[in-house]
Amino acid sequence: MMKKTAYFSTALFAGITLVSTLFKVMHWPGANIGLTLGIVGLTFIAVPSIAVYKYRAS
Repeated sequence: MMKKTAYFSTALFAGITLVSTLFKVMHWPGANIGLTLGIVGLTFIAVPSIAVYKYRAS
């Protein structure tokens, strides 16, 4: 269960960040909130969950 959650959250927030980067390059609305949500999610949810999963797996 932990593995699924860690990988899903990482994929979700990385996807949000990538799509928001496209929005930023194309000057479409919603880019700033998407980038903020994606980067904050990666920083505070995805990376710690992957670290905890890797620590417990070893």
